[in-house]
Amino acid sequence: MSSSTQTISATVDIGNGVEIYYEERGTGMPLLFVHGMWASCRFFHKQLAGLSSKYRVITLDLRGHGRSSMTMSGQTVPTYARDVAAFVKKLNLHDFVAVGWSMGAFVWWDYHQQFGTGGVRALVVIDQPPSDWQSPEIPDALLTFDALRSWHYRIQTERNALMQEVIPMMFSKPPEPRDFQWMHDEMTRAPAVIAAAVMIDQSTREYQQALEGYPVPTLVCGGGRSAQPRAGLELIVELVSNGRLTVFEDCGHCLFLEDAERFNAEVHNFVRAQLPDDLGD
Repeated sequence: MSSSTQTISATVDIGNGVEIYYEERGTGMPLLFVHGMWASCRFFHKQLAGLSSKYRVITLDLRGHGRSSMTMSGQTVPTYARDVAAFVKKLNLHDFVAVGWSMGAFVWWDYHQQFGTGGVRALVVIDQPPSDWQSPEIPDALLTFDALRSWHYRIQTERNALMQEVIPMMFSKPPEPRDFQWMHDEMTRAPAVIAAAVMIDQSTREYQQALEGYPVPTLVCGGGRSAQPRAGLELIVELVSNGRLTVFEDCGHCLFLEDAERFNAEVHNFVRAQLPDDLGD
């Protein structure tokens, strides 16, 4: 286990030739962060620093992302969920708080479909409705067939130009050039064919039915200036057994970066309220 002041970077072999890169810092109740499509654990650097005084903060790179194995197969949300389950077993995590940003929320919902609670004591969802696909339940969702077809083509033909559009879309105001550069570097680590496969799979997933009666206490954090529809986040709260929505009105999709201090405080207060017997102040 890491000390409270030192960040440990390591890889773990989860089998079938797949290695998962992760970083951890701190001691206590584990918080396990899963990133969004094309991203990496580096996006959670402010949580690794800001929450590790109270928790054992663990951030990982999914296969096909960051510094984990770039396999040409298994680039699906259900496979990511199985990878996370194997990772949880390797690190011997029994009771932990799951945090999923964007596609990372899909991974945790699929994890529940396959393994039940699987050690998850509480869940934090960051700006992700049950689906990105437009439907009667989420009419203002991000994606239509035409949009998906366009992005699939562009990720393989003009990836840098697409990133010039995608990264600013994740914020309420454009990130500083130095921040844009590391985000661009992280989001283009995978070969374009892997990035395209990830996008197709996650974009067509729907978890509305899976969330009906979801038993794990759930905090939903949404960006008031995000492209994600508020109705989709409210739907989560309606479906799960114990859910609450908190909106960061001046933030976009990366609210945990834009207002890290408030986000970290919201997570701490949520965890403390749900697990009072395990935590102090």
